[in-house]
Amino acid sequence: MRTAFRVVQLADGRADTQPNADGILPSLITEAGFDQVREVEVVSTVTGSISVYVARRAGG
Repeated sequence: MRTAFRVVQLADGRADTQPNADGILPSLITEAGFDQVREVEVVSTVTGSISVYVARRAGG
């Protein structure tokens, strides 16, 4: 799967895909003003897994 993800990185660009590979999407979501960020599902695909997150808008 890692090799397939590298192919996706070549197509989409490393800068666009590396945060996902580094696992920092929850902190990016928090920085965007959301809280209670949690991963609720992981779906396997041929190019890697897709994580589904839910969050609440901070202060809302």
